[in-house]
Amino acid sequence: MKTISLISILAALALTSCGNFFSVKADARFEVNKSTFSYAPVAPEKTESFEGDVYFSRGYFDHPSTEFDAHLASASLAMTISSFTDFGPFDDAWYASQSKFLKGYFEAIGFKDFVVNEDYQKSATFDSIGLAAARRDFGDFTLVAVAPRSGGYFREWANNMHLGDGSRSDSMHEGWYNAANKMVSFLDGYVSEKNILGPVKLWFSGFSRGGATANIAAALLDNKLSKGEKVFSNGATTTREDLYAYTFEAPQGANVNVASIKKPKDSLYDNIFNIVNPLDLVPKVPMKEYGFTRFGRDKYITTRFYDPSGYENNRRTYYAFQDLFNKNKDITPNRSDEFTMGGFEVTSLGGDIISMLASMLINDYEFATYVVKNKDSTKKGYDANIAATLFLEELTKQIGGRQDYVEKLQSPLENLMLLIQNENSGFTFPMGKLIKTLFVSAIYDGVFGAKGTAKSSIKSTWGEEMGEEIFNLTSALRSPLFDTYWEKPNETFSLAGYASMIMQNHYPDFVFAHLASQDSYYVEDYNKAKGDSLNVVALRDNADFGRMSFFGYNDIGLRLNNSDGKRVINIDGHYLGKSDIRSCEDGYAAGYYSYATEEKMELFMPKGRTYNISMLSYSKKPAHVCEYWAYYEYFALDNTGRAKVELDHKKEKVCFGSDRHKRDVRVDI
Repeated sequence: MKTISLISILAALALTSCGNFFSVKADARFEVNKSTFSYAPVAPEKTESFEGDVYFSRGYFDHPSTEFDAHLASASLAMTISSFTDFGPFDDAWYASQSKFLKGYFEAIGFKDFVVNEDYQKSATFDSIGLAAARRDFGDFTLVAVAPRSGGYFREWANNMHLGDGSRSDSMHEGWYNAANKMVSFLDGYVSEKNILGPVKLWFSGFSRGGATANIAAALLDNKLSKGEKVFSNGATTTREDLYAYTFEAPQGANVNVASIKKPKDSLYDNIFNIVNPLDLVPKVPMKEYGFTRFGRDKYITTRFYDPSGYENNRRTYYAFQDLFNKNKDITPNRSDEFTMGGFEVTSLGGDIISMLASMLINDYEFATYVVKNKDSTKKGYDANIAATLFLEELTKQIGGRQDYVEKLQSPLENLMLLIQNENSGFTFPMGKLIKTLFVSAIYDGVFGAKGTAKSSIKSTWGEEMGEEIFNLTSALRSPLFDTYWEKPNETFSLAGYASMIMQNHYPDFVFAHLASQDSYYVEDYNKAKGDSLNVVALRDNADFGRMSFFGYNDIGLRLNNSDGKRVINIDGHYLGKSDIRSCEDGYAAGYYSYATEEKMELFMPKGRTYNISMLSYSKKPAHVCEYWAYYEYFALDNTGRAKVELDHKKEKVCFGSDRHKRDVRVDI
């Protein structure tokens, strides 16, 4: 998980004079107040805090927590980014006050009795978790907010790699499960210490690691409440409908194999909302093939693939807020949408490996130019989400089961993450460079078997101590990563080369620009101030895609039509050689694979729709049969990595004979 101290966003989102309240809006019964808060700088050389606005209202908590509230989502993200620590001087006094921006945020929205735990006041350790709480009284109830430290947590980062085998965490991610239990205990202690009695409403928020912790903590409380168990030892009361939980870019800490509590997607957790960018790699790990997921409901930031008709308009709103929040902050522009599938011929992997290794060592801009020049012409419409999903599926298969991960990779990953966190200088580590090094070294060693050369090269680049740990990790990853590359060369190639750009999707400032874009309070005020006409960008309720695979044909034309008859894909087949994808519009992706004796084509399309497939011609071989599978499939691997545990699926199979007559088939994905 990328530990990022708030990059330069939200410049419109902070304020030096905390607690300056004034009414700006009103809903039916409750005022909406606009106030200001400060948050940490985004780069080590920055020493000033950033400033911006936040909207807050009691009305956010006047409806059941199972109803998604876009305004509460924005306020929740503002809360969690305030938990990030700033840069230096990393002495005892600094550590003791590293929660100052979060304290200021709570004061800005009228909260009091701010308290942090001991872990939030000292240098982080492998299993620490910084926690903070504050309260606001509304007469008929007390609102208690709890925020895990979600950025700048130094050595806690290594704990993200600690999956464990599940035996001590009811199959959940062991590191975050332990942190979540500490959060639940901290909450109880806070309510007792502040002598809070009567009805209590709870507000949880977290980003990345903090999001995974808050997600599990909320689920644990939901289960307690559903069983009638006490949450507070002092007699204060709460209900599940009064627990409001919002997480952002949270990795997957829940697991479908939990036994002591309800399964992660049970309606019990409908009060937990997870805002996710499908293009972000972090929310995809630990991998779903090990059974990992999130408790509650995921809400997705839109992408070109899922919203082709509204994409340009949506991005206009998003970029307006990105520019506004980052004004004069010298930040790197968001280039994550520029992802392109690069590729090369399967028949010439040797020469292309040399080109790839060389290109991956140059900067991202030059690499992007290289990829566009060497574009994969057989895969159109692929984005980082599809490429990452295919890559992670294959990598999981090559690693093996969860137990294999624990035995082979967990310690090397933890050791390296501990080493790169420097408690005296903050997080300045070039993650993009590390990812490229791991890919290049594993592939170089796998192709040429030059272990000594790879080790020497890594140490000369990273230094003796760091180089040793990186080489150890490379050695553990060499076989699964190289085998993954061999099976998915273009996905591996593209993800490695675009690593730095893709990681921008995990930057909290860019996430906030997306959240402001879906919040009418921000959009309306922006339009008034700028005389503009931006539109609210709604979050999606689903970002799954179905797959359609076609096998066993040599000559075929295919059209994929959506419900209104618009042609979106046209593929012409050939008796010999590769078939040609003539068109593939936004919102769909098509990949064509041609091996020595077999062709296979895969289509990717948003789920929840009906598709009309028209077969225009068939094989020239009289006895040839063309078939396709339309499916989506969710499964986990058992701990051995050798057996699938099916969670959900939808499959359809149709065979087309050799008659060459047009046939239409309707498929629901």
